[in-house]
Amino acid sequence: MNGLPEEDPARARRDRIALRIFLGGAAALLGAYFVADAAQLIPHAISVRWRSAHRGVLDLDGRYQEFDPDLCLGIAVGDTRYRFNYETRHAIVTRPLFGVRHWVVPDEVRYEGDVFTVTALDPFALLNATGVETVSLPPTLRHTNGAEALACRELRTLTLRLPGGGTRAFPQAKGFGEGALRALIPQPSE
Repeated sequence: MNGLPEEDPARARRDRIALRIFLGGAAALLGAYFVADAAQLIPHAISVRWRSAHRGVLDLDGRYQEFDPDLCLGIAVGDTRYRFNYETRHAIVTRPLFGVRHWVVPDEVRYEGDVFTVTALDPFALLNATGVETVSLPPTLRHTNGAEALACRELRTLTLRLPGGGTRAFPQAKGFGEGALRALIPQPSE
């Protein structure tokens, strides 16, 4: 009547049965995969359980056999870790070594024949100072990068050694001076 062939009811019924069989088989196969994966019968390479447990983990393809703390945490010299700027000969303090309770940051650092002046704190240097109770900062310091605001809870006193001699202490109870520490640090000339 309208120019379209009439649908065969037997064919439509057969198509519905085939679709149900296909969807049922796919669901059964997927269900069997998840049961086998939960039973740890699936190899790691195709396991959903294994992949989801390691989501966000970098696969370094075996190029790095061991964790190198010098690259990630800074180079350890004495009881302090540093990042070095070889062009300006400046050292940035990144953290103390584990187990240090009274941390004295030196004015300069000697490493592999080079001498570096300690001029800055990493923003997380005092946050990473877990277990440290007191820190003595050098008179050569020019940048705190807000590290005093992120200090760990164990840290009780920051002391700045002044360029002309003497010291100035900043207790934690007063928020390490709330900017007074930075006010005492000489700013670098441009």
